Amino acid sequence: MERKPETKSEQDRTKTEKDKIRKHFLKLRGEICEDMRKDADAKIARRLFETEMYRKAKSVYCYAAFRDEAGTAEIMEESLRRGKRVAAPRVTGRRRMEFFYIRVLSDLKPGTWSIPEPGPWCDPAPKPDAGALVIMPGAAFDRNGNRIGYGGGYYDTYLADCPSCRRAALAFSVQCAECLPADPHDIRPEFIITEKELIICPQDCR
Repeated sequence: MERKPETKSEQDRTKTEKDKIRKHFLKLRGEICEDMRKDADAKIARRLFETEMYRKAKSVYCYAAFRDEAGTAEIMEESLRRGKRVAAPRVTGRRRMEFFYIRVLSDLKPGTWSIPEPGPWCDPAPKPDAGALVIMPGAAFDRNGNRIGYGGGYYDTYLADCPSCRRAALAFSVQCAECLPADPHDIRPEFIITEKELIICPQDCR
């Protein structure tokens, strides 16, 4: 059965609910101590490296971790070491971003909101295809793959026309909720990787 479009009032209620949830889970994430965060980052990276989707990926489109996000430096370095092409995002406008290839981590420089972005010398990466793995950030996730990002809609917009790429999200276990609100346009990861487990999201929830 086709889902009816939300009315403006329903959209406003969903946004308000998402804002509250985002604030709550970002607070939980920010309370993780540095030692626990480093340990969790290492476990998340190892768990990702063990997956078939990562081993088969020819290119890895990965966010550059900022502040207290699940770390990605080890993932980027290991991917480059294995000969995979690594691309990171750069904000190009409202709700707009593009990915650019990096060769070394030092290619990442403070950009929009001081978030590390590929420098202007980096080559643009094409839209990810079936040989690419896209690693998504987020504030909160549930086991169906519903994701609450940071409110900008960048990944939802960018991935809207990339149906063939694989999608995984990285998160600390405290960021996982039982059930989250979702909009029809939300892009869901296929897998969520935490320091405790690999969550396989139902494929009919993409």
